[in-house]
Amino acid sequence: MGKNAAALVDGIDDIPPLPAVAARVMGMADDDRTSALDLAQVLSTDQALTAKLIRISNSAYYGFARRVSTVREAVLVLGFKQVRQVAVGASIMNTFKGPKRDDVFDLDLFWGHSCAVAVTAETLAKKTRMAKPEDAFTAGVLHDIGRLVLRQALPAEFREAVLKARSGQMSLHAAEVRFTGFAHDEVGRALGERWKFPGHLIDCVGGHHNARLTPEADGLAGVIAQANRLVLHYGLHCGYEVDGEVESPALPPDLARVEDACGGIDRVLDRAFSFIEGATGTPETWYASAAAAG
Repeated sequence: MGKNAAALVDGIDDIPPLPAVAARVMGMADDDRTSALDLAQVLSTDQALTAKLIRISNSAYYGFARRVSTVREAVLVLGFKQVRQVAVGASIMNTFKGPKRDDVFDLDLFWGHSCAVAVTAETLAKKTRMAKPEDAFTAGVLHDIGRLVLRQALPAEFREAVLKARSGQMSLHAAEVRFTGFAHDEVGRALGERWKFPGHLIDCVGGHHNARLTPEADGLAGVIAQANRLVLHYGLHCGYEVDGEVESPALPPDLARVEDACGGIDRVLDRAFSFIEGATGTPETWYASAAAAG
């Protein structure tokens, strides 16, 4: 399926390029010669991103008492790696434009799911020490990016897939393959290759539905796969909610350990909401099941 996914991505003229600042910041990631000042100078070339970075730095996501008013202060207070992950996450969240909401798929809930996985993965990476937390957060934000491509490339087919998933008859992952002929993880992998993501991020995007991956055995890819499992377990779906009441099954012991490492699903959702609020503005919709999720 990979070759077909690459052809799908290559055949869409209006897929946006990776934002220039995000690309430069990702390239600075592992360069020991890069200073905090260098990072601040690059970020300051994008005024909109600068505003978002300062807003997130002052948000409940971090909870600092000190007010941050410049990019340089953000780098000093948050640290190089944290600022880099915020910059990449916020810029990519603003890359795919279009209606936030159609009658079946909700972009607020798309980013809600993505950021919940990102927050879970970041904390799990810290606790297990099996991946870099900043890489885990970035991979979490990106893991479902293939869905935005499917929504753009095959809107009618993708709409049918979302309707099927909302009915509760099958997962969106299964429905999209049935109705579009593509799996979003493969499409996301192809987009990551087009955008020249680092290989470890591409592997996470392509493997996040492989429940057999674990942090201990598979590092970053395992962190993302288990974070995604936990978020989906609580019905926090990507871009939609299932119509009607759905009772979550009992939490398997391995996922209970993941949730415990993250301080509970409610804390994950609170932090995800706070990050989105800083990056793109207050979400107009949020998960109705959030209060009952814990």
